[in-house]
Amino acid sequence: MADVKTYNVSKEKLLNVAVPNDTRTYKCVSHKQLMDLTLESIEKAGFKLDKEIYSQAQDGKIANGRYTISNVKDSEMGLQVGWQNSINKTLSAKFAIGSTIFICSNGSVHGDFGTFKKKHQGSIQEFVPSAITEYIRNAGEVFKRMQDEREQMKKIEIDRKVKASILGRLFADDQIITSTQLGIIAREIEAPTHDYGNPDSMWSMYNYATFAAKGDHPFTWMNRHINLHDFFTKEANILMLNPPSINIPLDISPNQISIFDEITPV
Repeated sequence: MADVKTYNVSKEKLLNVAVPNDTRTYKCVSHKQLMDLTLESIEKAGFKLDKEIYSQAQDGKIANGRYTISNVKDSEMGLQVGWQNSINKTLSAKFAIGSTIFICSNGSVHGDFGTFKKKHQGSIQEFVPSAITEYIRNAGEVFKRMQDEREQMKKIEIDRKVKASILGRLFADDQIITSTQLGIIAREIEAPTHDYGNPDSMWSMYNYATFAAKGDHPFTWMNRHINLHDFFTKEANILMLNPPSINIPLDISPNQISIFDEITPV
């Protein structure tokens, strides 16, 4: 049985999920096909597999596979490739390249490079193998870009006002995070579970967000991480051009409360 909190499941459990028959309009790609293709492509690319991590929902009808690579890494994070799939027509087959943060096992998924999605129709069964092989072959370049984005975020200092603005936009404006995740991020800002370096950097804020989304439902896990990565990298680019004013006291009246006061940590 899958872990209720993390949705983690064994590889063997997913391999035993019954696969529906193809129809004229629906071509099923099984979880086993994606497992085999990904592992084969990792080997062909010269990468060394470290761990396989799987999660499921709806008794395996929806699943994610994530694969950490041991020979593409630095001291803080390593390359991770993954897929999302369904056998009940609720999700397109989706593949992405990302990273895993060693200190906390947070995942990040790059939204610009190394992602594809394909409906289970037509030539999907021919398209998926070639796409996976090609994307994994280029994964090292994607990882290098993620390293550069990390270093950029480390250089950006943000104060409490900017953090509150980011939280509000993540939740209310862009609707990237849930109310529960909003509370987790607020708690991490006040008392971080892990030390990512400067607690007032954009990089730490990014990790608070991915930490909050770590146990997300398999249906939304990949899209939410892609959206989080896109949000923070775009925000970092904006703040690099227009640095925020740091350590300026907030103009708050005695009866006014901040977003952090409003949120009850979970």
